[in-house]
Amino acid sequence: MLVLSLGACTLSSEELEFKRAQEAAASGNNEAALEHYKKIVDRYVKTPQAIKSAQEAARISHYELKKFPEAIKYYKHIILYAPTDAARIDAQKKIADLYFSQTLDYPQAIAEYSRLLELPHTDKEDGQYRFAMARAYFYQNDFFQSQVEIDKILATKADKDLAFDALLLKANIFLSNKKLDDAINALKDIMTKYPDRAKAETIGLVLAICYEEKKDFSKAVETLESIKNDYPRKAFIENKIKALKERQSLLPGARGLRK
Repeated sequence: MLVLSLGACTLSSEELEFKRAQEAAASGNNEAALEHYKKIVDRYVKTPQAIKSAQEAARISHYELKKFPEAIKYYKHIILYAPTDAARIDAQKKIADLYFSQTLDYPQAIAEYSRLLELPHTDKEDGQYRFAMARAYFYQNDFFQSQVEIDKILATKADKDLAFDALLLKANIFLSNKKLDDAINALKDIMTKYPDRAKAETIGLVLAICYEEKKDFSKAVETLESIKNDYPRKAFIENKIKALKERQSLLPGARGLRK
């Protein structure tokens, strides 16, 4: 016991606090662990142990306790004091994602992704950041700026999944603005370029709805006929076709369409 006591006395107050934090985390007491890590970060700020404490505090706040504003605070500490670019950039990514997907603070998310674009990043990351920004603008009904970011993505050699998502978001912008012809062209482009994913995500059904909005019932029926064998709810498509034909038969000048 004497040896243990003497060993414990050799630990600094910072190390003791860190040990308590680790023990609390290991026992599942995340609230207590977070409090211990907070004391180290607040008191020692820039030391390696304080930076590691900030990383652990961010992890616990983010993933265990879902205290997202707290997590953001610790990620910002990492950005200020972490010794490596990789650690700082990773923290910046997490801040951007938290503002976008958790706090739903879209203006701030856009600002954080803009910062990421100024840091070293790959072409793939460039597309991912811009797509997140495009979505954030879209959710704020800033359709013009959303389309600006989408067009930047589509002007590059984006991978197929990202290009599909970007083009689909562009179609949604057109739909939101009631630009049905532009939406139709975008959806047809998707079906031509990405037939497998378009089929999996029933883009043909969206296209048919666009034609229906335009009261072009024959095109809507034609589109539904082309996808009904691949649609998991074939009966739904057949009923939709029947309803459209009924509506078409009621148009002024329609003849011989009612069966």
